[in-house]
Amino acid sequence: MTVAAAAAPSIHGRGPGARFTVLLFVLPASLFLLATMGYPIIYVAGTSLFDVNFAEADVAAPFVGAGNYLTLLGDGRFWNSIVVTALFTFFAVSIELLLGLVIALLLARVIRGRRPIVALLLIPTMMMPVAVGLMWRFMLDDGYGMVAYQLKQLSILGPGGLIADPLLVRPLTALASVIAADVWEWTPFMALILFAGLQSLPVEPFEAALVDGASRWQEFRFLTLPLLRRAVAVAVLIRIADAMRVLDVPYALTGGGPGNSTETIQLYVYKLGFGAFETGQASAMVVVTVAITIVVSAIIYRSIVRQQETGA
Repeated sequence: MTVAAAAAPSIHGRGPGARFTVLLFVLPASLFLLATMGYPIIYVAGTSLFDVNFAEADVAAPFVGAGNYLTLLGDGRFWNSIVVTALFTFFAVSIELLLGLVIALLLARVIRGRRPIVALLLIPTMMMPVAVGLMWRFMLDDGYGMVAYQLKQLSILGPGGLIADPLLVRPLTALASVIAADVWEWTPFMALILFAGLQSLPVEPFEAALVDGASRWQEFRFLTLPLLRRAVAVAVLIRIADAMRVLDVPYALTGGGPGNSTETIQLYVYKLGFGAFETGQASAMVVVTVAITIVVSAIIYRSIVRQQETGA
């Protein structure tokens, strides 16, 4: 037995020693995050308690307590941005997970030429989100866009087609376009995380399944998916946290329109804080968004990990 093998039970166990070891490993990163993020978080939380308006910088901001939060409760535009963000996050992350899993499984079967494929997959993820939004805006343009042209050739877009109006004119197709742009950019990221998870799976259970005559579907259903749950949890949590604060793509692609149909929470925060200079209300929205993200992430993580521990 190697030293690493002997140490593994103490690291992954549930005793006080194991917890102290884990805490020791994450302590440096935690201290760094607290040092670099602590002040902005405290500042935003404090600002949310005052009626701050940057257009009146020379006037002392009055203390309003929970007033900004109460204002949000009656703000229909705020609730609309929550619905838009929830729909965007759910569909974007779900599609990215499914496509990423398919790509990861296919990539795991590639023996030669894997490195060039991985390098190509990284290209969309390395692009600036604003550039992605502008690129998709050009491609979806009804006059000269490549995607719009192809959809017209297939009789999907245009008079007599399934979609009569330009894609960015109707609320449903505009939101679908924003989701498509996000899926194009971040599916490779999801695929690479899941591929790394596949590479780390133990070989012995699959060899035993092969000896027992298990089909590929049974192998995938009862071995690959359960063993891959932690990698799925990591990928999904990262993408949910990122999707719930999306700003660049809808800003560049639709500007939040038509109407407010693609206006996410962060886009509304940007317009409220830097357009209307209502910094206090914008800060309150940021605090609410962070709280929602933490709760949703905790629920999803506990659900996935609990399923793995119970063997469900």
